[in-house]
Amino acid sequence: MDSPIKALLGSSADQFVDVKIRWLMNRFASLRAGGAGLRLLDYGCGTATLLRLLAPQLRGAALLGCDISTGMLDEARRVWPAGIDQPELSVQDGASTSVAAGSCDFVVISAVLHHVPVELRRDVYAEIRRVLRPGGHIVVFEHNPLNPVTRYVVARTPIDQNAILLRAREVHDALGDLGFGNIRTGYLMFAPPRLHALEGLERLFGWLPLGAQYAVTAQRSPDLPA
Repeated sequence: MDSPIKALLGSSADQFVDVKIRWLMNRFASLRAGGAGLRLLDYGCGTATLLRLLAPQLRGAALLGCDISTGMLDEARRVWPAGIDQPELSVQDGASTSVAAGSCDFVVISAVLHHVPVELRRDVYAEIRRVLRPGGHIVVFEHNPLNPVTRYVVARTPIDQNAILLRAREVHDALGDLGFGNIRTGYLMFAPPRLHALEGLERLFGWLPLGAQYAVTAQRSPDLPA
Protein backbone atom coordinates (compact mmCIF):
# COMPACT_ATOMS: atom_id res chain seq x y z
CA MET A 1 0.00 0.00 0.00
CA ASP A 2 3.04 2.30 -0.07
CA SER A 3 2.46 2.72 -3.80
CA PRO A 4 0.69 6.04 -4.52
CA ILE A 5 -1.30 4.30 -7.25
CA LYS A 6 -2.56 1.66 -4.82
CA ALA A 7 -3.39 4.34 -2.27
CA LEU A 8 -5.40 6.17 -4.92
CA LEU A 9 -7.36 3.03 -5.82
CA GLY A 10 -8.07 1.86 -2.27
CA SER A 11 -7.57 3.15 1.25
CA SER A 12 -6.36 -0.19 2.69
CA ALA A 13 -5.23 -3.66 1.69
CA ASP A 14 -8.50 -4.99 3.11
CA GLN A 15 -10.45 -3.14 0.41
CA PHE A 16 -8.61 -5.03 -2.34
CA VAL A 17 -9.23 -8.39 -0.65
CA ASP A 18 -12.89 -7.53 -0.04
CA VAL A 19 -13.40 -7.34 -3.81
CA LYS A 20 -12.27 -10.96 -4.11
CA ILE A 21 -14.49 -12.05 -1.25
CA ARG A 22 -17.55 -10.48 -2.83
CA TRP A 23 -16.64 -12.21 -6.09
CA LEU A 24 -16.43 -15.55 -4.27
CA MET A 25 -19.78 -15.02 -2.60
CA ASN A 26 -21.44 -14.14 -5.90
CA ARG A 27 -19.93 -17.18 -7.58
CA PHE A 28 -20.61 -19.94 -5.01
CA ALA A 29 -24.02 -20.49 -3.42
CA SER A 30 -22.55 -22.82 -0.78
CA LEU A 31 -20.46 -19.92 0.55
CA ARG A 32 -23.40 -17.51 0.51
CA ALA A 33 -25.26 -20.03 2.68
CA GLY A 34 -22.63 -19.62 5.41
CA GLY A 35 -20.32 -22.46 4.48
CA ALA A 36 -21.94 -24.97 6.85
CA GLY A 37 -19.73 -28.03 7.10
CA LEU A 38 -17.26 -26.81 4.48
CA ARG A 39 -13.47 -26.77 4.80
CA LEU A 40 -11.74 -23.88 3.03
CA LEU A 41 -7.96 -23.57 2.69
CA ASP A 42 -6.19 -20.32 1.83
CA TYR A 43 -2.98 -21.58 0.21
CA GLY A 44 -0.15 -19.09 0.71
CA CYS A 45 -2.30 -17.16 3.15
CA GLY A 46 0.32 -14.67 4.36
CA THR A 47 -1.12 -12.87 7.37
CA ALA A 48 -4.53 -14.50 6.68
CA THR A 49 -6.24 -11.29 5.58
CA LEU A 50 -8.60 -13.18 3.27
CA LEU A 51 -9.53 -15.65 6.02
CA ARG A 52 -10.00 -12.84 8.54
CA LEU A 53 -12.43 -11.04 6.25
CA LEU A 54 -14.22 -14.26 5.27
CA ALA A 55 -14.64 -15.56 8.81
CA PRO A 56 -17.68 -13.47 9.83
CA GLN A 57 -19.55 -14.69 6.74
CA LEU A 58 -18.49 -18.34 7.03
CA ARG A 59 -19.07 -19.15 10.68
CA GLY A 60 -20.26 -22.61 9.66
CA ALA A 61 -17.02 -23.44 7.84
CA ALA A 62 -13.64 -24.73 9.01
CA LEU A 63 -10.99 -22.26 7.84
CA LEU A 64 -7.39 -23.28 7.20
CA GLY A 65 -4.32 -21.39 6.04
CA CYS A 66 -0.79 -22.32 5.05
CA ASP A 67 2.29 -20.33 4.12
CA ILE A 68 6.04 -20.80 3.78
CA SER A 69 6.67 -17.90 6.18
CA THR A 70 6.43 -18.59 9.92
CA GLY A 71 6.64 -14.84 10.52
CA MET A 72 3.56 -14.24 8.39
CA LEU A 73 1.65 -16.94 10.26
CA ASP A 74 2.70 -15.52 13.62
CA GLU A 75 1.42 -12.11 12.53
CA ALA A 76 -1.84 -13.71 11.37
CA ARG A 77 -2.39 -15.13 14.85
CA ARG A 78 -1.48 -11.82 16.49
CA VAL A 79 -3.96 -9.70 14.52
CA TRP A 80 -6.80 -12.24 14.44
CA PRO A 81 -9.92 -10.61 15.93
CA ALA A 82 -11.11 -11.70 19.35
CA GLY A 83 -14.37 -13.57 19.51
CA ILE A 84 -13.88 -15.46 16.24
CA ASP A 85 -12.35 -18.92 16.16
CA GLN A 86 -8.83 -18.79 14.75
CA PRO A 87 -8.13 -20.74 11.57
CA GLU A 88 -5.90 -23.79 11.55
CA LEU A 89 -2.57 -22.40 10.32
CA SER A 90 0.38 -24.52 9.19
CA VAL A 91 3.80 -24.02 7.62
CA GLN A 92 4.42 -25.20 4.08
CA ASP A 93 7.46 -27.22 3.07
CA GLY A 94 7.93 -25.72 -0.38
CA ALA A 95 4.73 -26.52 -2.24
CA SER A 96 3.75 -29.25 0.21
CA THR A 97 1.37 -28.80 3.14
CA SER A 98 0.41 -30.87 6.15
CA VAL A 99 -3.27 -30.69 5.15
CA ALA A 100 -4.84 -34.12 4.83
CA ALA A 101 -5.49 -35.48 1.36
CA GLY A 102 -9.03 -35.05 0.08
CA SER A 103 -10.06 -32.95 3.08
CA CYS A 104 -10.94 -29.54 1.56
CA ASP A 105 -14.03 -28.35 -0.25
CA PHE A 106 -12.40 -25.11 -1.42
CA VAL A 107 -8.82 -24.01 -1.92
CA VAL A 108 -8.19 -20.34 -2.65
CA ILE A 109 -4.76 -19.24 -3.87
CA SER A 110 -4.67 -15.47 -4.11
CA ALA A 111 -1.79 -13.44 -5.60
CA VAL A 112 0.70 -16.21 -4.86
CA LEU A 113 1.61 -17.86 -8.15
CA HIS A 114 3.43 -14.87 -9.60
CA HIS A 115 5.97 -15.35 -6.78
CA VAL A 116 6.43 -19.06 -7.59
CA PRO A 117 9.15 -19.93 -10.14
CA VAL A 118 7.54 -21.08 -13.37
CA GLU A 119 9.07 -24.56 -13.17
CA LEU A 120 7.58 -25.10 -9.67
CA ARG A 121 4.02 -23.98 -10.35
CA ARG A 122 2.88 -27.44 -11.38
CA ASP A 123 3.89 -28.69 -7.92
CA VAL A 124 1.56 -26.10 -6.37
CA TYR A 125 -1.38 -27.16 -8.54
CA ALA A 126 -0.68 -30.82 -7.79
CA GLU A 127 -0.62 -30.17 -4.04
CA ILE A 128 -3.92 -28.32 -4.23
CA ARG A 129 -5.38 -31.21 -6.21
CA ARG A 130 -4.17 -33.59 -3.46
CA VAL A 131 -5.90 -31.75 -0.61
CA LEU A 132 -9.19 -31.19 -2.47
CA ARG A 133 -11.98 -33.67 -2.06
CA PRO A 134 -13.53 -35.08 -5.25
CA GLY A 135 -15.74 -32.33 -6.64
CA GLY A 136 -13.96 -29.67 -4.58
CA HIS A 137 -13.16 -26.24 -6.04
CA ILE A 138 -9.91 -24.42 -6.64
CA VAL A 139 -10.06 -20.62 -7.05
CA VAL A 140 -6.97 -18.87 -8.40
CA PHE A 141 -6.84 -15.07 -8.07
CA GLU A 142 -3.96 -13.41 -9.88
CA HIS A 143 -2.75 -10.07 -11.20
CA ASN A 144 -3.75 -9.63 -14.83
CA PRO A 145 -0.71 -8.78 -16.99
CA LEU A 146 -3.04 -7.56 -19.76
CA ASN A 147 -4.02 -4.61 -17.56
CA PRO A 148 -1.51 -1.74 -17.92
CA VAL A 149 -2.17 -0.33 -14.43
CA THR A 150 -1.46 -3.75 -12.92
CA ARG A 151 1.84 -4.01 -14.79
CA TYR A 152 2.79 -0.47 -13.72
CA VAL A 153 2.09 -1.13 -10.03
CA VAL A 154 3.79 -4.54 -9.95
CA ALA A 155 6.91 -3.14 -11.61
CA ARG A 156 7.20 -0.53 -8.84
CA THR A 157 6.33 -2.69 -5.80
CA PRO A 158 9.40 -3.94 -3.88
CA ILE A 159 7.77 -7.22 -2.81
CA ASP A 160 7.09 -7.98 -6.49
CA GLN A 161 10.67 -7.31 -7.59
CA ASN A 162 11.16 -10.88 -8.86
CA ALA A 163 7.53 -11.55 -9.78
CA ILE A 164 6.70 -13.28 -13.05
CA LEU A 165 3.11 -12.47 -13.95
CA LEU A 166 1.05 -15.18 -15.59
CA ARG A 167 -1.92 -14.95 -17.90
CA ALA A 168 -5.19 -16.68 -17.12
CA ARG A 169 -4.61 -19.05 -20.04
CA GLU A 170 -1.52 -20.46 -18.30
CA VAL A 171 -3.56 -21.29 -15.21
CA HIS A 172 -6.40 -22.71 -17.30
CA ASP A 173 -4.08 -24.99 -19.29
CA ALA A 174 -2.13 -26.17 -16.24
CA LEU A 175 -5.30 -27.15 -14.39
CA GLY A 176 -6.59 -28.91 -17.48
CA ASP A 177 -3.35 -30.86 -17.82
CA LEU A 178 -3.78 -32.11 -14.24
CA GLY A 179 -7.29 -33.35 -14.96
CA PHE A 180 -9.36 -30.58 -13.37
CA GLY A 181 -12.74 -29.97 -14.95
CA ASN A 182 -15.33 -27.18 -15.23
CA ILE A 183 -12.55 -24.61 -15.72
CA ARG A 184 -13.77 -21.03 -16.01
CA THR A 185 -12.14 -17.61 -16.07
CA GLY A 186 -13.58 -14.27 -14.96
CA TYR A 187 -12.05 -10.82 -14.68
CA LEU A 188 -12.54 -8.36 -11.83
CA MET A 189 -11.42 -4.99 -10.44
CA PHE A 190 -12.52 -2.93 -13.40
CA ALA A 191 -13.17 -0.09 -10.94
CA PRO A 192 -11.01 1.03 -7.99
CA PRO A 193 -11.89 -0.90 -4.80
CA ARG A 194 -12.69 2.36 -3.02
CA LEU A 195 -15.54 2.90 -5.52
CA HIS A 196 -17.62 0.01 -4.27
CA ALA A 197 -20.75 1.46 -5.88
CA LEU A 198 -19.29 0.76 -9.34
CA GLU A 199 -18.68 -2.91 -8.67
CA GLY A 200 -21.64 -3.81 -10.84
CA LEU A 201 -19.15 -3.44 -13.67
CA GLU A 202 -17.77 -6.82 -12.64
CA ARG A 203 -20.99 -8.55 -13.62
CA LEU A 204 -21.24 -6.67 -16.91
CA PHE A 205 -17.63 -6.98 -18.03
CA GLY A 206 -16.38 -10.05 -16.20
CA TRP A 207 -15.73 -11.70 -19.57
CA LEU A 208 -13.47 -8.86 -20.74
CA PRO A 209 -9.75 -9.64 -20.12
CA LEU A 210 -8.88 -6.14 -18.95
CA GLY A 211 -9.72 -6.22 -15.24
CA ALA A 212 -6.83 -5.63 -12.86
CA GLN A 213 -7.28 -9.17 -11.53
CA TYR A 214 -8.62 -12.44 -12.84
CA ALA A 215 -10.09 -15.53 -11.22
CA VAL A 216 -9.80 -19.04 -12.60
CA THR A 217 -12.05 -21.65 -11.00
CA ALA A 218 -12.03 -25.40 -11.51
CA GLN A 219 -13.24 -28.62 -9.89
CA ARG A 220 -11.38 -31.74 -8.92
CA SER A 221 -13.05 -34.44 -10.93
CA PRO A 222 -14.78 -37.11 -8.81
CA ASP A 223 -12.77 -39.90 -10.48
CA LEU A 224 -9.44 -38.06 -10.45
CA PRO A 225 -6.73 -40.00 -8.55
CA ALA A 226 -4.81 -38.18 -5.83
